[in-house]
Amino acid sequence: MTTIYLKRYYPYLPKSEPLAVTDEIAVTLSIGGRLGNSYQRRKRDNDECSLEAVAGYEAQVCRPPLTPEEIVEGRELRAALYAAIAQLPPVQARRVYAHYIIGISKADLARADGVDRSVVCRSIERGLERLKNILEKSL
Repeated sequence: MTTIYLKRYYPYLPKSEPLAVTDEIAVTLSIGGRLGNSYQRRKRDNDECSLEAVAGYEAQVCRPPLTPEEIVEGRELRAALYAAIAQLPPVQARRVYAHYIIGISKADLARADGVDRSVVCRSIERGLERLKNILEKSL
């Protein structure tokens, strides 16, 4: 048997009353308390917001889960995309991958390569055109 204090679980009580409970109940109350604390922490850290905050927000957040067919189709499309990127010249492949997959800006790519931003932009544009042609042939 474990002794718990009810005020901890029922803060509205006027005074803390000790109560002897089985170990199983004490563990369950402890887990519930931790889950409640975790929820409060997530709510505080991530800012609680209403689904009615912005028009269309609810539809964006409450998407139905993907079907197995959609998951497989997504994997196949990603595999085709990566195979197409691998067929590009190395510099174009690296720049297209870095910009569109990783999300590195064109200015940062230009700075890393030591070239002008316009060179990177043209390289990425040519790479996208080649990707389009490769994917049209394969799909």
